[in-house]
Amino acid sequence: MTDPFPQPSYPVQNAQAPGYPPPPYGGMPAGPYPGLAAPPPAGTNGFAIASLILGLLGGVLLSVIFGIVALGQIRRRGQGGRGLAIGGLVASGCWVLLIAAGVTLAIVFGDTDTRPSAADGGTGPVSVTRLHPGDCVGKVSGDDGTPVEDVPVLPCTTLHEGEVFAVFDLPAGPWPGERQVETQAEKRCKAELGKYLKTPDDTVDFYTLQPLRESWADDRGVTCVATGPAPRTGSLRD
Repeated sequence: MTDPFPQPSYPVQNAQAPGYPPPPYGGMPAGPYPGLAAPPPAGTNGFAIASLILGLLGGVLLSVIFGIVALGQIRRRGQGGRGLAIGGLVASGCWVLLIAAGVTLAIVFGDTDTRPSAADGGTGPVSVTRLHPGDCVGKVSGDDGTPVEDVPVLPCTTLHEGEVFAVFDLPAGPWPGERQVETQAEKRCKAELGKYLKTPDDTVDFYTLQPLRESWADDRGVTCVATGPAPRTGSLRD
């Protein structure tokens, strides 16, 4: 029986077409690839190291600058040393706190009088608020009613006009008035003079340096100064 749908016949071709190499078809070698070197390790940032060293030594300004620069470079370059940079910044902050504390203490306690007393040879103009019992002084201006701020301090071994024998504060409170301040100051100074003198001396008088209304809120101090009929040498306690 004849096939009603005869199949066409074609020449058989080689399954491996000429011109194409066998696998892997000439691809890239498996590597390593020549000309491509592995990147070197990033290492530790130098600014971070410098920041820590300067921070520990007290170079606050440079330590802060280097620390900030180091943190930026570490983030961009992937370097190590972030902890060092932060440590430098922290150390700088501690130095700032110590300096601030020192300045504060200097302000608070800076008014402490380190001037040697007259007995130790200290001389020169001295603020009224810094006089001590035993200081010998020269002539004090202020007879015309002007406030006295500074007093010339002299060694007691030289001729002097007066000698400080008491320093005290009047009671706190509102301004009591000039007359009341004067009365309280003279009463207390008179009592203190008897305690200060080694032997009673009727020729010894005194005057007071007392606070003003303008300074009452901050200064209520009274200074008692003994005087005689003429300048003298030596202390009243000798």
